[in-house]
Order: sequence, then structure tokens, then C-alpha cells
Amino acid sequence: MATLIVLQGPDKGRTLQTTDDVVLIGRGSTQIPLTDQTISRRHAELRKGEGGWVLADCESSNGTYLNGVRLQKATRLKHGDQIRVGGTLLVYTGDESVQQFSGASIPRDLVTLDAGSRQVDSSVVASVPSSEDSVVLATPETAYAVKAWRIMRELTNVIGTLLPTDQLLARVLDLVFAETEVDRGVIFVRDTETGELLPEVVRFRTQEEEAERDPKVIIASRTIIRHVVESHEGVLCSNVVADERFQSGKSVQDLGMRSVICAPILARDAVLGVIHLDCPLTRHTYNEHELRLITAVGYQTGLAIENARLVRSHLERERLAAAGETVAYLSHYIKNLLQGMRSGADVLEKGLSKQDQGMTEQGWRIVERNLDRSYNLMLNMLAFSKQREPRLETLHVNRIVEEVARLVQKLADDKKCVLLTDLAADVPATPLDYEGMHQVILNLVTNAIDAVEAGDGVINVRTAYDEAEQVVVLAVRDNGPGVPPAMRERVFQPFYSSKGHAGTGLGLAVARKIVREMHGRIDLISPADGGAEFQVRLPAAQDESLTKSDTIGPEA
Repeated sequence: MATLIVLQGPDKGRTLQTTDDVVLIGRGSTQIPLTDQTISRRHAELRKGEGGWVLADCESSNGTYLNGVRLQKATRLKHGDQIRVGGTLLVYTGDESVQQFSGASIPRDLVTLDAGSRQVDSSVVASVPSSEDSVVLATPETAYAVKAWRIMRELTNVIGTLLPTDQLLARVLDLVFAETEVDRGVIFVRDTETGELLPEVVRFRTQEEEAERDPKVIIASRTIIRHVVESHEGVLCSNVVADERFQSGKSVQDLGMRSVICAPILARDAVLGVIHLDCPLTRHTYNEHELRLITAVGYQTGLAIENARLVRSHLERERLAAAGETVAYLSHYIKNLLQGMRSGADVLEKGLSKQDQGMTEQGWRIVERNLDRSYNLMLNMLAFSKQREPRLETLHVNRIVEEVARLVQKLADDKKCVLLTDLAADVPATPLDYEGMHQVILNLVTNAIDAVEAGDGVINVRTAYDEAEQVVVLAVRDNGPGVPPAMRERVFQPFYSSKGHAGTGLGLAVARKIVREMHGRIDLISPADGGAEFQVRLPAAQDESLTKSDTIGPEA
């Protein structure tokens, strides 16, 4: 089975698995589906061979990278390899020689602790303090230096992704297994309620001669783990059977001739868990270089967990603050709408009671205007908050402009301003989302009507076709006061409005969101003779491989 974990990108945190022999990676894949719009529909391919899985690039425009190097030919993957496609970083964890368990999937009794109770005399045990000093590794032999550099580099990349704790720990143990000689590894995490250390991630290698046996039980010494927790030190036991200070733990006897490293996971002097590794002495004996390395990994892992917790806490506070600000803003705006409707209803009621036709029509116009504002607010809120794929149809933008012009003509007449349309005849039918494009034009035109002076305003809506760039251009220009330079960078910001209580601050934000969904762009232009112009540029034809990174030019 091919297993990929997404470390960076829109799908961050997802685990993707497939048992097919040929696996497509891209936006158009049904096996490894990715939503990242910076990758192609057919970006890369995984193929299962006799020796394992092979990765190949499908001639993508921005390439496929394996461990930071652009892929030039099909390459066999190793456990822990990193694959970058577009803005998405994945890690391959399909090493079938390593049995993997995490969280609730760990079989009962797979990991056991003994009940040894005698205190440990630490004077004979090789140990390294888990602190900032332990991160600065002593100068090791060249092979260990390279190994340490690779692990710490990869660990730094993992820390930067701010993965959830369970996924972070799984990735840490994957790195350790990829770069060190480990037969069995367990990361224990302290339960926040009981304080008990519980296995969170388990890995062990399956040897050929053991393939037909039942899964082995991993026995970890409670005595060793207690010493690590109490002393905040990483310990190395090259032969736990011969170390008389660990004889109090029955599991030490059961381990046999094994080399053991146990290191704490610390954050702010609090032990969050421990990393426990062991290997048969017949295969490998751990040394102090590896002890320092694993202790440094535990220290960095603790910092990563604490950092992720702080970031999540900060984001949660920001979300609550943003939600509170949004609710307060919308409540204030809705209150103004209701006050307007109440005033209109009062005028309407008086007109009906006095049988005054003029007063009745005046009251109804007030109610109707606030009903329209409520409807537009609802549409903008739905469009802004909902993630959706545009429903593209081949449509003529000129017809949508004409429909919107007829819809807002009464609004322009009420303000005594002129609404003009200048629609080029050579504009071709274009892949558009009808509802989305209708809302974009409506928002731009109503904004322009609001911006101009009553009795002196002119709004010009024009379309054109740029044959050289194969782009359809829609421009809405007004002769209002324009947008001051200090405000130009904020006009597309949600809930920012220059209209005071009269605006929602969502019209332009929604317009930009919808235009981007159709792979176009929207710009604010300040003409030399005054006023403001919003220009929308949309591709006249959209290829299936077109992505958001292929939009026309940079975003203004």
C-alpha cells in the first residue's frame, strides 16, 4: 500500500492511501486527490514494482521534487522520502518492512511496561541532559555527523508545518527509523488527566524469518522510563541484562541482549513524553553519539509540540476575535436596515391611514430599498463564506451586463445619474459562472452608483476583447471622488467600506473571490481625470490544466 501524508499545502494533515499498482497524483486523480490549484491535473505518477514504489513526473510545467531535487527520471521511493508537487509537500510512509501503529489503532498489549519499583542509581548509566545544550551535538565521526544533520534538517522542516501532535510524533519516529538502526520504537505521551505515559506511536521492523509469526510484543522498562522522566536525561543501556541497577524491572530480563535508548520529550521543563528505541546487540550497539542525537530530537519535538499548541491557541483567539468583530459589524449593519424598514413602515402606515397616496408610495420605497440591501447582504455573505467550484458555461458577458444594467437602472434613476454601456461586438463567448459573474457585475455597478454625486454621476460599463492575450475585459468606471492612495490597498479587504453605515464592506471582496475562482483577476485603476475604474480580466478559453497560478499577470 502506498501511503502519503500531506505536510504542507491546502490538504495539510491528510493521509492518502491506495492499493492500486499505478497511482496518479494531481487535481484530476481519484486515487490521490489534491485540491492544490498550483499543481496540474496529471502531475506525477506512482508505480508499484517488485522492489517497491517508483515515482515519475508526468511532464508537469513546474516539476516534481524528491527530497528537494527536481525529478529527472523515475526513482524508487524510500520510507520517509519527501515529495513536492506545486505548493504541496508529501511524505512517503509506505515502507512495508516497518509495521506502524498510532493512537487508537495500537493493538492492546502490543506495548507493555514492567512494574519494577527500585530506584535507579544513575551513576553508571550513560546519560545526556535534555536541554538547549543537548541540541548542540558534540563533534561526532563523519557518518554520525551526516546522519545527525539529515535528521535535524528534516525535523526542522516537519516542525515548520505545525502538524497535529499525533501526526508530528508519527513523522518524528519515521525520521528516526529512516536514519538510525532501530528494531522497535515507541513514543509515549503523558495523559493530561491521569499523568500516565501511554503509547502514542509504535514502529517495529518485520524480519523475513518473523513474517509468519504473530506480531511481537514490545516490552519497555518502566524503571528506565521513570529515571528518564525524573532526571530529564536521555539514557543509553548497551546491555541492559548486565546492568544491575535495572534488575528491579522484570521487562529488563525479558528484553534479552538489546541496546536501548530512552530520551524525554520536554517543553518548559515539563515532560510531555519519552522516545524509547531498542535494537538487538547482534545487529547494532548504540553509542553516545546516537544518544545525544535522539535526546536532541526529543528536545526539539517537545518544542515543536509546545509551539504548535501556542500557535493553535493564538489562532483560536484570533478566530474568536474575528468572529466577534464580524458579528458586531453585521449586527450594527442589520440594525440600520431594520431601523430603515421600521421608518418606512411607519410612513407607509400613516399614508394608508390618511389615504395619502404620495406618503404611502414614499414609505414603500423606503421599505423596498432596505429589502434590497438585506438581499444583497445575504448574497454577499453566502458568496464570501462558501468555498465552491465555479460552474463554468460558455456564455456571452455582454448579455450578463445588459441584464444587470436593466436591473439597476431604477437605482441609477433614483440617484439621477447616467448609466452607460459600451459593449464590444467582437467579445467571444467565454467560460463563465453565470451566477458568479452576475454578482460581480452587480457589485461593481452598485458600488459605482453609490460613489457618484446625485444628479451629476456617470457610470460607464464597457467590454472589450484583447486578442493578443486572449482575454475578455470588463471595466466599470465612475466619475466619483475616486479612491485615495492610502485606501487603495484595502478596497478588497473584507468588511472594509468607505461608505460608512451604507456599505457592508463585502462587495469588492466577493467580486475578487469570484473572479479568482474563474482564474481571472480584478484591478483598481485610478484614471488621471478622476473617478475610479475596476477592471476584470478573464481568460477567453480555459484549458483543463489551467490553475490559479496561471492567472493573467500578478494580482494588483
